[in-house]
Amino acid sequence: MLPMRCAAAAAAPCSLAALLLRRLSSSSTYSIRRHASSAFSSQSTTTSAATWSPPLPLSRRPRARGFAAWASAPGSAGPAESPATKALEAKIKEQLEADAVTVVDASGDGRHVCIDVVSKAFEGKSAVNRQRMVYKVIWEELQSTVHAVDQMTTKTPDEAASNK
Repeated sequence: MLPMRCAAAAAAPCSLAALLLRRLSSSSTYSIRRHASSAFSSQSTTTSAATWSPPLPLSRRPRARGFAAWASAPGSAGPAESPATKALEAKIKEQLEADAVTVVDASGDGRHVCIDVVSKAFEGKSAVNRQRMVYKVIWEELQSTVHAVDQMTTKTPDEAASNK
């Protein structure tokens, strides 16, 4: 059984919810805002109700250009023969003894890449362990020039032949 102090603290959110539900049944929306804001702040109810304004609807909010905007509309891909992508391809091909390696610059500045690798070294390995093998090879580049691998496909030669 909880001590009386904890039981009273646990009941406090319920009493606040009950208060809000009672106020919700009344017709005045202002009273809900006034009581809810007074429960969470030490300011007077008139000041907190007067300074509060509802959030803008989603259609009227200014759009921030963040990751979601970039991911849905990436920039033009960089040159297929850039030195950075060629160096990544050569390194992966050499260390994993890969049959085929494709590195595509997804962002146009060499910071985001997509990698496709076909290697016999992947046989018997899970998808996660295959990707770990590739990340281990390109770890140095991830610390300096490459920011992220946007997409990685790792296949054995048999899997690549069956998908063609």
